Amino acid sequence: MKTLTSRTSSRTARAALVALVTLAAGWATACSDSATARPDAGTGQPGGGGAVEAATAFASGQEIAIAVPEKGKVFLSLSPLGIVPAPADPRVSTGWDMAFEQYTITTNGGVSGPGQAASFGPLDAAAFVGDAAPTVPFLVADKAAGAFLDWFAYEGAPSHALFSRFHVVGVKDGERLWKVQLLSYYGERDGAPISALYSLRYAELTDRGEGPTQQVDRLEGTAGGPGGGPNEPSELLDLATGARSQLTPADALASRLWHLSFRRQTVGVNGGLGGPRGVAACDLDEAGLKDETMDVVRARTPESERARFASVTRASFDGRSFRADGVVSGFSDAWVDRAGASPAPAYATWIVVDAEGNKFMIGFSKFVSASTTSPGTIVMHLKPVSR
Repeated sequence: MKTLTSRTSSRTARAALVALVTLAAGWATACSDSATARPDAGTGQPGGGGAVEAATAFASGQEIAIAVPEKGKVFLSLSPLGIVPAPADPRVSTGWDMAFEQYTITTNGGVSGPGQAASFGPLDAAAFVGDAAPTVPFLVADKAAGAFLDWFAYEGAPSHALFSRFHVVGVKDGERLWKVQLLSYYGERDGAPISALYSLRYAELTDRGEGPTQQVDRLEGTAGGPGGGPNEPSELLDLATGARSQLTPADALASRLWHLSFRRQTVGVNGGLGGPRGVAACDLDEAGLKDETMDVVRARTPESERARFASVTRASFDGRSFRADGVVSGFSDAWVDRAGASPAPAYATWIVVDAEGNKFMIGFSKFVSASTTSPGTIVMHLKPVSR
């Protein structure tokens, strides 16, 4: 734990670094070729035409321009606000809070760093106007995630509920392939409703057809509940044998005896940063995400989506890309709107906790000179809020 003295000296040193690096970044931006800038590269609101609204919503916050190169990573401090030098090893440094690499945002917590950083969103952009952070069901530290990243749709206040999208996800282990459909995030214990008790169905797909459909209920993803620590065990499932086990995150990372992991709102696979087995997955319905409104998702049920699951065969995944788990923050890909001619920031508010546990609201109003691989210069707005 940091002492008051060490925290103060750390902040003083960080402030000095922020001043130097931000000054250099500002000079580089001022000397750039303005003819290449495209003020319309980001409007601040999906559909283009929200620049005024974004400027109004985020007017009460501090503003910073973050120049993100085509290659490389930019590190940001939230308090004091500014660019900081790239640490020798970000995974052991608390001298940064957020990092930007192309269209990926990471935070100093979870698998990305030793800090307390976490995030949640998107929330309504109007939330930024207030002085207190909206209530959210959880904060997301950086984690290993992949094809199951978008398995749920989040409904805000007052329910703060997670609804399965009922996507069919292919899970590949060597030559073996299963289709998986998540049915529910909620279960009961002692007559009381409990979140993170998963239900799903799955079946193996072969060249000759498919195996029997299996349904698994009450998969224990609570990990100790809201007060649970980072080392609480949660449940894992082996699709080949049906075996269920509970392991801590550290033990799961070393184990080859599972395919899927369930931890609070996160479903992972045993591959990449998720584990050593080499498992990869593919969300067959990912392309439809942009059309899935909350009303559409809320209306789906295990019964209504049974036909979707039944229609998927091994051939459905021909030509599809499978991926292992990589680093994902609470921003995931939801902070970017790609509906227009050029990528633009989603018109939304995000809750972010920095490496020392301080809470902020963040909004992005525009991208300048965005390309297919980089947002160019991000105009970001920040406001500290009470915990």
